[in-house]
Amino acid sequence: MTVLNLYTRGPVLVAQFNRQKPVNPLNRGLVNAIVETCQFAQDEPAVKAIVLTGGVHRSFCVGDDFKEANARTQTDVENVVARIIQLYVAILSVTKPIVAGIDGYAIGAGLQIALCCDWRVATKTTKVLGWELKHGIGYPLGAYMLERSLGRAAMFDTIFGCEVVPVDWATKHKLFSEIAEAKDVVENAISRAAVLGAYPEVTFRRTKEAVNSSFIAGLNELAPLAKKIHVDGFCSKSAGAHFAQVLRR
Repeated sequence: MTVLNLYTRGPVLVAQFNRQKPVNPLNRGLVNAIVETCQFAQDEPAVKAIVLTGGVHRSFCVGDDFKEANARTQTDVENVVARIIQLYVAILSVTKPIVAGIDGYAIGAGLQIALCCDWRVATKTTKVLGWELKHGIGYPLGAYMLERSLGRAAMFDTIFGCEVVPVDWATKHKLFSEIAEAKDVVENAISRAAVLGAYPEVTFRRTKEAVNSSFIAGLNELAPLAKKIHVDGFCSKSAGAHFAQVLRR
């Protein structure tokens, strides 16, 4: 079973996360597939835009697969952080339009993948969560990305609230660019991607590259501190109960 289903709709490349569990936990295979797909799409002239989605009536992504993310050593923790930053940088480095089609849950890394996209089509049943701090998990990357995308106050509301973000709030603060019916979320994302992909190429791509360059630089600058925060959390065993609970499901 492939972890990422790829198909094209005209000039739009659709990449559907396809883990066996419909909540789409993020494992190494899916990370590698998304990175490779971003690199392919950037270099392929026939691709004018990309859609990242969990599919219809499936979650976008619930974050890290705890069977892999439940690291045993400090090096494991650092490698997880490095791998996830590589993923975000790969998405942000694509200068063509990227639209997220989001239903179900977008938690942790799933939320951050969505923040790397240029436009986010959500549904009334989309559930965005930044609940890491409540469970003893560091959230420096997510906090940075939320602040860059939504502003400082909205970031604090999300990461300190640790609850599902109301759809109306998410729309008001531009976390969601538009709302679709659940059955239409992928089609609406494809339609939006086609519109953006039809913009004059040179000016769109150069503008996006300029906007995202500082975003990428900030992630790379934050990397050493993010690794230390996650290592400190690992050593304190603060998230142990949460990991154990999730792994029992």
